[in-house]
Amino acid sequence: MHARCGTVLCLLLLVSGCSVSPLSQRATAFSTAATAATIRMQNAYQLVEQSYTEAQMASLVNTFDTRGFDPSQIQPFMPSAAMQARTQIIGGLQQYATLLAEAGGTQPATALDTQSEALGKSLEALSTSTGVANVAKNAQTDIGVASIAVDTLGRILIEHRTARALPSILAQMQKPVDEICQLLEDDIGTPEGGGLRNQLKIDYDNLIAEQRTYIYANEGKMTPDEKRTEIEKLPQLVTAEQQDDAILEQTQAALKSLAATDDALASTKNSKHAPAFHALLAELVAESQQIGSVYNAMMNN
Repeated sequence: MHARCGTVLCLLLLVSGCSVSPLSQRATAFSTAATAATIRMQNAYQLVEQSYTEAQMASLVNTFDTRGFDPSQIQPFMPSAAMQARTQIIGGLQQYATLLAEAGGTQPATALDTQSEALGKSLEALSTSTGVANVAKNAQTDIGVASIAVDTLGRILIEHRTARALPSILAQMQKPVDEICQLLEDDIGTPEGGGLRNQLKIDYDNLIAEQRTYIYANEGKMTPDEKRTEIEKLPQLVTAEQQDDAILEQTQAALKSLAATDDALASTKNSKHAPAFHALLAELVAESQQIGSVYNAMMNN
């Protein structure tokens, strides 16, 4: 708990010494935490992309002698347009976090640079395209609700705001942020239902099946030590699946925390002290750091 509070205190010290309101200070602290969290969220899709690719490689090894290699059979787990839609939505949340710090006057006012405006326009276009519909369908979410939320986020990013508009931005975005976070949370899904976690389960089921096939097909050529090594990979795959699914579940928790912290921030516009907000902010920071450390460990292995 002390570590969490220390992290949040560091965030708040970023704006110490400035003549800014408590709401602006809290908005900047939230902006820093939310930006870190959204960067981690993109890794969830990369994680499943990796498991999907590994399953395809394992199948290729087992079928190469009879089927050869057809490059067209190697495909990403998600079409590029579908992945781009998710990237844009997550990027929109990240830019929204930056906007709060700008609107609060705790960062140099840029009136939203060209990149931010371009992202806002792309989100508006996305809200009327099949992009949001595909995400909502996968998440089993109402398409109309998702489209309105994404469109609202796009319009907020396009409009130029000042420090006086911070409470207005928070009020307008409270519901859309809740709905977008829920959309992404549902897109991650469950192991037995759908979404990323279900795809992860399918990938590991395939990896385990392909590993069994490899052992049975080659055990006559293996030394006892080689056979032992290949058999040991089976429980290792089970453990890897559990660890990867836990990461996706943690990412869902971070999305839930991001929405709850944004809600709490919006409710503190007239508050001098906001203990409930700071508690939620500490949770968001801790969850983001936890996910980040796990991903970093995976990348360094």
